[in-house]
Amino acid sequence: MNLHLRQLKAFLGVAETSNFTRTAQKLHMSQAALSSAIRELENQLDCNLFERTTRHVQLTEAGHQFRQTAMRVVQELELSSMQLKEIHRHRCARLRVGFTPTLASHAFPEMLESFRDAHPHVHIDVMDEAPRRLQELVESGSIDAAFGAFFQKASGIEQLPVSPSTLVLVHAEQDSTIGPSMEWSVLEAHPIIALSDVSPVQQLLQSAVKRHNLKLRRTMTVSHLETAVALAERGIGVTVIPSFATAVCRRYRVNIARLLPPVRFNYCRIVKMGRSPNENLEHFTNLVIDHLRETESPRTAPMPVEDAG
Repeated sequence: MNLHLRQLKAFLGVAETSNFTRTAQKLHMSQAALSSAIRELENQLDCNLFERTTRHVQLTEAGHQFRQTAMRVVQELELSSMQLKEIHRHRCARLRVGFTPTLASHAFPEMLESFRDAHPHVHIDVMDEAPRRLQELVESGSIDAAFGAFFQKASGIEQLPVSPSTLVLVHAEQDSTIGPSMEWSVLEAHPIIALSDVSPVQQLLQSAVKRHNLKLRRTMTVSHLETAVALAERGIGVTVIPSFATAVCRRYRVNIARLLPPVRFNYCRIVKMGRSPNENLEHFTNLVIDHLRETESPRTAPMPVEDAG
């Protein structure tokens, strides 16, 4: 048996009006299409639902019995449809995004304020986690999207490049030995405040160091990028950070130097593959793009870049 909602509504319409012409008009169907739907339904049920004469149409005993079932099925389907639409509406009005901690604390508040001004009815939740954890949250559907530098490929994840980025050198303002643009060899002359080896930024730095055959003096290792910048301000050493994160430097007396030849990688948005379109997420993504365009490398000039690999 393969009953259709169209057939059930056609049957209930005729049962209510006792008239094929009026029912066809009410359902915006041709009378032939309505008659065909009723005939298909009767064939599948293997019984007549209506007694038809040239003067009237009325329900048979089987039709009376089936009418209660059909009404219940149609009502439940329509109610379920309304509930699902309401759930979808609430989901569209709630956005769950993830950022790495640095941008979550230094850039997200400003972006959130701008987004709320334009979309006051959309509630945003933010998760501040490391890139690997953010990727797991996207994969599980716990958040709608995450923003960061994601170097590990994962099946079922779509990446959208949001902003090109490079590695830059951060040093204390009073260090006059470092200019606005320096070759990678400058790192050999300064103690390095490194990020942990699990950090994607540190892995990029290690690849660049190996490529240029450098010997570095690591003065200490920290877990958080802002800690490294704060230590650099005190002249304890220099540190290397991604240019998309230079907003953190505004709070410290540090300068930023371009490292030549530059290393290029993308700041990306990741979402779960096959997700439903989300207009609010697209609006927020555009806001992130505009924000990074305005704030990235505020103390350095634009430069040509090469791939990280």
